[in-house]
Amino acid sequence: MFKQIFLELLRQPRRTRNILGSRRFRGSTNAKDNKLLPDVHHADPNYSKKLETLKNMQSGLFLLNDQEVQTVKELFKITDLEERKSRNLGNTGITFYIADNKYYIKK
Repeated sequence: MFKQIFLELLRQPRRTRNILGSRRFRGSTNAKDNKLLPDVHHADPNYSKKLETLKNMQSGLFLLNDQEVQTVKELFKITDLEERKSRNLGNTGITFYIADNKYYIKK
């Protein structure tokens, strides 16, 4: 069966024959299109710049504004920070905590 289909495809005129057209990797030549990277390695636009900076530093401390606090809470699904007073953010080594009714992240 496969042999018959393949032979029929070979007999077609050259212009309409595109045997591997659907299997070719598209987007590999377009540098603006980030299809070469898996989703895990794409930059998240919601990720706070302070978090990214602190993640790349050896140690540090940042005061967060209200918008950044909400972003961090949504990103790491934190609901009980007021009760626990501090929380580790995944495996980043960063601690998210409250002191004097202000939100901080430190590493």
